[in-house]
Amino acid sequence: MNLVLYVLAIAAVFGMFAGSTEPVILPLRGTAIEPALHALHSGNSILFNLSLGYLSSFIFWLLVVQYPETKRRKLLRDNLARQYQDFKESVVRILLSCAIGAHSSDLSKGLCDHEKFKQFFNANEKQRWYAALNGLEDQKHHLKDLLFEMELLAAEVTYVLNNIPLQDEKVHRSLKLLNEHVHRLRNSSVYSADPVKYVGNFLWGILARWSFIDGQRNDDFIEELIKKL
Repeated sequence: MNLVLYVLAIAAVFGMFAGSTEPVILPLRGTAIEPALHALHSGNSILFNLSLGYLSSFIFWLLVVQYPETKRRKLLRDNLARQYQDFKESVVRILLSCAIGAHSSDLSKGLCDHEKFKQFFNANEKQRWYAALNGLEDQKHHLKDLLFEMELLAAEVTYVLNNIPLQDEKVHRSLKLLNEHVHRLRNSSVYSADPVKYVGNFLWGILARWSFIDGQRNDDFIEELIKKL
């Protein structure tokens, strides 16, 4: 729809010049567009008034509707992107605390890269990953912290969904499914028997870009969804 409005605005510019009884304005004289304007020139006052009225409405729409909405959408998209990055750093930090104990902040930030994450936790037949899962099992407060970080991310996604009108049905559905899965991991009895296993699988899929259906992914599907907002 926005594309149609812009195309009509371009057509209205030509219509305004074609319907005008005035000579071509000075800045356009001698340019490549002047012959086209002369060819269109008809002096039709109805065409001129319709074109001028549409352009006035179009400019009003740009200033009052489109610009504020674009700015607002960018703000929410950037906030969600930062929240997602904070989520990954917090999750990696908790997993490292379970796996190796004390560590540097540079290590937790660096492991947000999926290749470094896989290399670190896959070492020695995934001993560090299993150590992280065992730590979550033995120290329940770490599992609660992970679930809390997941809920924070879900809350931010919900806020964005409630405040951005999404035209892409696939993006909307994917974000809704992400939220639903987070809530199920936290509340559903299906996952309560072995929460560490299911939470671990969910986080491995995000941080290692691994799909248990499609295998290794080249891109971060959540980042891609955020970019399409």
